[in-house]
Amino acid sequence: MTKKTLNSGTVIQVTLNHNLGYTFVKVVNMCDFSEYDLSTTFHLIIYSYNYIVQKEEDYSEEDFLKAEPLTGPLFVDDILWAIRKKIYKVKGEVSLREYEKRLPAFRGFGARVFKVHYYEDEATHWDYFENGTPFKWIVANYDQVKHLEDNTALDYEAIEMRLSMEFLHRSGKNIKDYYKLEDWQELGRYNNMIYKTPFNEVPDKLKGVVKKI
Repeated sequence: MTKKTLNSGTVIQVTLNHNLGYTFVKVVNMCDFSEYDLSTTFHLIIYSYNYIVQKEEDYSEEDFLKAEPLTGPLFVDDILWAIRKKIYKVKGEVSLREYEKRLPAFRGFGARVFKVHYYEDEATHWDYFENGTPFKWIVANYDQVKHLEDNTALDYEAIEMRLSMEFLHRSGKNIKDYYKLEDWQELGRYNNMIYKTPFNEVPDKLKGVVKKI
């Protein structure tokens, strides 16, 4: 693949952990909707849906487009590399939902702890940025941003882990039966999920939008 970026609406196949099957995500290139030049920073995000198949050939674009939202938008880091290495597969291009055409806000947090890795359960303050540009952070409270996604750009392994956790959690499975939750990567993805309002419960008009108080 020689393209240096991806079109909005590109559908990517992702292999889930623990033989859960395959799921599919929709790419949004924020450069398509921004008044700023985001091309030199992270500008690809993905939305996922409650849709799994056990065999690659069972993918149905019609069923995918009907599926309920699972989570998003997730910042992605090495998705182009993963496609070149055939870790991810491009399935085609589809239309975007209206909220997917919106530049989402992303949240951050801080904690009064002195260690390299800390998580949402230790947060003492919250903030966010808008328009895809992390140059202006705005202070917020948790209720304003609890439905927003974290601003960390995830590599392909982190994406696979986060989506696998989302499916397990949605189906009522105990995450600890599948992940030890001892290393920072697993704890990071787990806390991202637990401290975010389930995406399917967020009204479309509030997806990616800071809640005003």
